[in-house]
Amino acid sequence: MTSLPSRRNLLGKAVAAAGGALLLSQTGRAIAAPQAAARAALLPEIGQTINLSLNAFGTTLAVHLPPPLPTLNFIGSVVQKVLIGGQNFVRLQTLDFTMEAHHPLYGKITLHLPDDDVTPASILSSSADGLTETWLESFKATFERNGDAPGPFTYETLEPAKWVASNLPQYPPPAQGMNPDGSPTGGALFQLQAPIRLGTVSSSGIKTTHAQLQGMNVNQGQRLA
Repeated sequence: MTSLPSRRNLLGKAVAAAGGALLLSQTGRAIAAPQAAARAALLPEIGQTINLSLNAFGTTLAVHLPPPLPTLNFIGSVVQKVLIGGQNFVRLQTLDFTMEAHHPLYGKITLHLPDDDVTPASILSSSADGLTETWLESFKATFERNGDAPGPFTYETLEPAKWVASNLPQYPPPAQGMNPDGSPTGGALFQLQAPIRLGTVSSSGIKTTHAQLQGMNVNQGQRLA
């Protein structure tokens, strides 16, 4: 008499037919597949501190001036700490952030963290396509002067700036370099999701926009020791 296939054999055939999408423990319970484990391995170690260089080439400063609007080339750095997240993501907390640009009308323009940074942590997640980072950053912008008027003039982001980089093959991104015109090479490009509003907030909570940073796509690259 031909015996019926056992439950374990049926399960094994189903797993093979699915291309190894699941593995089974000795009790038959599904556990993480090799693909999922490989994706998780792309995520950085919890507690690690990452030093990154930043290059935002060709940022438009939208102010009340006739065209053409000022164009700024920012360079700087950010330090992020890897915090616990979930099965397929980690959180990235900014420990330090600074960027600088120069313009004949405004002198040195410095972006820096506010005294009390309450920005939500950034998210680095893994998927079959690689890594995706949603980078959130609140900062202050200090202008050395405004034409003939001596400063400094300091404004703040009225909402956290938001950048996204998708399909990253690794984190941190590889080191970046710079072309003769100041544009970045290497690294990874983070695309700005909405113009960054710079302004002031009154004691009653009213927000007033004084300028915007538009098209501020930022290239990130690991800073090597």
